Amino acid sequence: MSSVAALAPDHGLRPEEKAGLVVAIAAHVALVAWLMLNPPAPAPLPVPERMTVTISDEVAERSTSPEPKAEAAPAVAPVLAPEPAPVPSSVASPAPVPQPVAKVAPQPLPKPAPRAITQPAPRPAPPKAAPAGGGSRLGADFLKGVAGGTTPGAAAKAPPAQALGAGVKAALSGAITRQLKPNWVAPQGVDIDQLVTVLAWDMNPDGTLAGSPRVVGQSGITDANRAQAQRHAEQAIRAVRLAAPFQLPADLYPAWRHVASFRFDRKLSQ
Repeated sequence: MSSVAALAPDHGLRPEEKAGLVVAIAAHVALVAWLMLNPPAPAPLPVPERMTVTISDEVAERSTSPEPKAEAAPAVAPVLAPEPAPVPSSVASPAPVPQPVAKVAPQPLPKPAPRAITQPAPRPAPPKAAPAGGGSRLGADFLKGVAGGTTPGAAAKAPPAQALGAGVKAALSGAITRQLKPNWVAPQGVDIDQLVTVLAWDMNPDGTLAGSPRVVGQSGITDANRAQAQRHAEQAIRAVRLAAPFQLPADLYPAWRHVASFRFDRKLSQ
């Protein structure tokens, strides 16, 4: 026991810890010594069971087991179709039969077309327009002073007023009316539909105004619309200024250079 205690190192253990360690080491030493003195016996081998053999008295004359040395059946190759016999080169293919060629008759040369002679287009007549309100708004003397013609050039070449037909006069009246209508706004009030203002104005060859429009007459004035008469005339002058420059035929400038009378009423704004 002293030798075992000497083997245990002293690491500052308490007395009871030292005693337990010594007991554990002594138990291991005793177990190792016991195993060395009494090794374990090998496990006994199992006893084989007895085999029962039965001998039969009946023996077959021929063995029924397959013969191991039997030869395999020979492989049979597939039957191929015979190759076609080559065609001898001495046999030539038949020559092609020539086809007859159709004869094409010569076509006669086309005759040259006669050259067309172009005639100058006739000069279009001035457009005709239906006068507004069922009658012309230009007075009977709106071409006054055209025959004399103080402006040289176009005025000298244009026909006199007496030579212009009714259709030309109606067309000029309709053209001036269409350009004034969008700019004419009649005043509102009692008996305004009875008011009629007549203006006169002069124009340059490019349609611009040659001076201010002038009131040459006014009718339909009543006690109810008298206060609006001046406003009615001012609106008519405003419409002429807004419509300028007028787009009218230049070759008929002597016919429209001076508008002697044009009627402004409620119907013009409708």
